[in-house]
Amino acid sequence: GFPLDLTELMARERGLTVDTAGFEKHMDEQRARARAAQKKQVIELSEIETKEATRFVGYDALSTPAQVLEVVSLKDKTAVILDASAAYAEMGGQVGDTGELTHGADVWRIVNTQKSGATFLHFLDGADAPAAGTAVELLVDPARRGAIQRHHTVTHLLHWALHEVVSHEATQKGSFVGPDKLTFDFNSAALTPAQVRDIERLVNERIVENAAVSWTEVPYADVRGRADIMQFFGDKYGETVRVVQIGGGAGEFNGYSQELCAGTHTRATGEIGLFRIVSEAAIAAGVRRIEAVAGLTAYDSALSDMLRLQALAAKIGAPLADVEKKLDALLAHEKELEKALKSAQQREAAGRAKDLLAKAETINGTPAIIANLGGADGDTLQTVADALKGHFAGVIVLGGSANGAVALIASVSPDFTAKVQAGKIIQTIAPLVGGKGGGKPDNARGGGKDPSQLEAALAQAKALLG
Repeated sequence: GFPLDLTELMARERGLTVDTAGFEKHMDEQRARARAAQKKQVIELSEIETKEATRFVGYDALSTPAQVLEVVSLKDKTAVILDASAAYAEMGGQVGDTGELTHGADVWRIVNTQKSGATFLHFLDGADAPAAGTAVELLVDPARRGAIQRHHTVTHLLHWALHEVVSHEATQKGSFVGPDKLTFDFNSAALTPAQVRDIERLVNERIVENAAVSWTEVPYADVRGRADIMQFFGDKYGETVRVVQIGGGAGEFNGYSQELCAGTHTRATGEIGLFRIVSEAAIAAGVRRIEAVAGLTAYDSALSDMLRLQALAAKIGAPLADVEKKLDALLAHEKELEKALKSAQQREAAGRAKDLLAKAETINGTPAIIANLGGADGDTLQTVADALKGHFAGVIVLGGSANGAVALIASVSPDFTAKVQAGKIIQTIAPLVGGKGGGKPDNARGGGKDPSQLEAALAQAKALLG
C-alpha cells in the first residue's frame, strides 16, 4: 500500500530502479481479483440480493449521484444496481436508457437499463464495474433520451388521432418506442391512404399547436373506470398510477389525450418537431401496425425521400415539379412500344407458322409439327404455337434455347387428345434437357438447363407418337 511515487524517489536515492510495468501488471491482476470477488454470478433475476426499490428521478433529471449497492453478472453481462437512478428501465414498450457512470476519472458506459421487480439493473459495456459501496454519478445519454421521448409522446398523439379519424373501437394491441422509430399495433381493418394522410396531418397539427404535456400521480382508485383516461384493463396497475395528459391544465384531467403511462415524455408537443408515418400493414388477423418516425429522424426520412425524387427527376430529365407528368408520358410511350412489339411478334410468329406448316408430317396416323426454333424463349414458342392452331389440327411440339435455358411447348388439337396429351409429352421430354414441366391435355409448357439435349428431347417426342 506504500505510494509508488515515494517508492521510486527512495529507490533513486539508493541507485535503484522500480519495475513500474511489472507493478502495474500485478495491480491490474489484483483489481480483476477484487472485481471478481465482489461480483455475484446470477442465473435468474430472482437471485439478486438487492430487494429495495431503486429511487427513480429520471422524470425530472438526466443525472444523479448514487451509490452502488450490488454488482451482478448475468448471462456474461455485468449489471450494476444503484440506490437511485435517472435512467429509465425498459418497460411498457419503451426501451431502456443508456448513459454512463463516473467515479473520479473512471467511466463505465451503460448500454441498457432493465427492471427486476422494482430494482433497476444498469448493464455495462464490458466486465469492468465499480465496486459495491462506491459513490458514482449517473448521466443519461440526453440526445438518445430526447429522441425516445419524442417518439413516446407522439405515440399518444397517434393513438388519439386514430380514434378521431378511424374509430374509438381501434384499440391498442402493443407498441414499441425507441430512439429511431415507434410502432403502434391496433385492431382494425386496413386503413385507406386517405385515413393515413388524415392521421399524419392531425398529429402534425397538434405538434404545431405546442400543447403542454403534463403528468400527475394519483391513486388508481381515483381514475379506475374513467372513460376519458385511457387504460388497458389487461394490465396490472399499482395503488398509485401516473396520468400523462396532453392539452388542458396540469392535474385537471381535461386534456384531449389522457393515458395511464409510466414512460418519459416531452414537456410540450412542439418538442416533437415533425411526424411521419412510414408504413401501415397487417401483422396478424384483424391487427394492423403503424410504423412512424418523429423529430430529426422524421426530417432525415423526408430528406431521403426528397433526394430520391431529385435523383429520379435527373434520370428522366424533368424538373422536380414535372416528374409525375413526365412519368405518365414515359409509361404511355412504354405501352405503345409494348403494343408495337406484340404486333411485330405476332407477325413474326405468323411467318414462322407458315414455314412450319410446310414441314408438317404424319407419324403413325397423327399429323405433327415437331421443330427446334433455335434462340426462342417460352413466350415466343407459345405465340408460334397459337398462330399454328388456326391452321393445323394435330400435335405441335416446339423447342428453343435462349440465354442458356431450354423452353418447350406442346399443343394437341381436341380431336387428338384421346390419343396423346400435351402434358404427358412435356413430362416425358423435359427431364432430357435437365428440367421439368407439365400442363393440360391440350397445352403444356416446360423447360430445362441443357440446350445440348434439345434435339434428343424433340426426337423423343416423335418416338412417343410412333
